[in-house]
Amino acid sequence: MKKKLSYLVLVITLCVLNACKVVQLEEAPDKGVTPPVGKPVSEAAFVSALTNNDNRKWNALTFQLEGLKGFQKCRLDDTFTFFKNGTYRYDGGKLLCGGADNKFVKTGIWEVDFKNLKIIFDKGTSLETSAVLSGLQEDKMELQGEVEVFGKMLDIRGIYEYAK
Repeated sequence: MKKKLSYLVLVITLCVLNACKVVQLEEAPDKGVTPPVGKPVSEAAFVSALTNNDNRKWNALTFQLEGLKGFQKCRLDDTFTFFKNGTYRYDGGKLLCGGADNKFVKTGIWEVDFKNLKIIFDKGTSLETSAVLSGLQEDKMELQGEVEVFGKMLDIRGIYEYAK
């Protein structure tokens, strides 16, 4: 009986571990991706860099989640599009991470807090979050912020390049 119970616990554990493939880590892709170092000189320059004075799509080059040494390959086809009218579109791409990410497209509003070099998403709603612009250079930007994962706030960092 004890042997059967041990076997059952082993099978259940293997099934649970096999089902938890939401985070698939790969080798770090940022070897060779230099973080941008510049900062916008004015709020207008910040908005213009994000939107190209109309709309601009940004592709993820790197994406790191606190506590993970690798990256989620499924994040590397994610895109942000910032529209000058203050709206955005986040598309999870074709490679999805599983769970709530499947078929993930999010839209909302954004604004700039130039003093703190922040982009505030969905201000005044229950979904409000922000990202700090830690670097902006030519066609790249680096954003750092927090995201809620399984009820815990984790730091994130991503480098994005605008789609030409």
